[in-house]
Amino acid sequence: MTPKFTVPDHLKPYQRRLTVNGVGLHLYDSGPAQAPDPTFLLIHGLGDEADSWRKVFPLLTGRGRVVAPDLPGFGRSEHPRRAYTLNFFADTMAALLENLKIPQAVLVGSSMGAAVALRVAQRRADLVARLVLVDGPPVRGRLNRVQLIFLIPGQGEKLYNSFRRSQEAAFESLRPYYASLDALPPEERQFLRERVWDRVWSDDQRRAYFSTFRWMALESLLGHPNPARLGQVNVPTTIVWGEQDLPIPAEAGKLLSSWITGAKLHLIPGCGHLPQQENPQELVRLILQ
Repeated sequence: MTPKFTVPDHLKPYQRRLTVNGVGLHLYDSGPAQAPDPTFLLIHGLGDEADSWRKVFPLLTGRGRVVAPDLPGFGRSEHPRRAYTLNFFADTMAALLENLKIPQAVLVGSSMGAAVALRVAQRRADLVARLVLVDGPPVRGRLNRVQLIFLIPGQGEKLYNSFRRSQEAAFESLRPYYASLDALPPEERQFLRERVWDRVWSDDQRRAYFSTFRWMALESLLGHPNPARLGQVNVPTTIVWGEQDLPIPAEAGKLLSSWITGAKLHLIPGCGHLPQQENPQELVRLILQ
């Protein structure tokens, strides 16, 4: 089966392809902002694509420039055979901003994308006007049974491939990431059903997924994120967390807010791990605050 990764109709006018940091990227770009409007760089999480922001993108358009890439290895971007580290993602996002001649941006990162946004702030603070960290990065968490299996080369890939047996089983694997998967509108559930099916059938994305997951696990063993280093982040930071996040409970957000100087934490009731899909209006309100 060939994955489609079809583009939602309302995002088709904003599609672009660019080569940055040696990688071809698929992205959505609303076009240059009018001064003094900001630019928002939306960075998706592990195993996701830019379409995670499909409800947020139109709400921010008109309030500034909005750029949402598929990270290297995911969705419709190129899938080079390499190590997918946070430094690689961060350097690619910095190169993207420079390629688009954006001097500074508001970095909005979801889950693993929040870790990427933080890494950009640590490596290239000159490019970051503000950080908005959405349900990430994970801190001091325990791996569940599935995640422990994913750490084992071969066994993780075998479990991942098992979702190819049934589209419904693949769809059900999304349930922990939402406060209520069943409460989403029917068209949203259908979109997610088709998209997760594309993901599990993409060998290239599977390779990028496990490389990223295992490198992040290694960094965690080495003590990252480190409270002392996060205390040196000198960028205005907003932390947003779904109150019913199961994969990364809100306690992680409270820890982050205590580690990053001046960071403000906002909990969104009735949301799980992906507020950009369950309550995009409230997330956008907090982004614009």
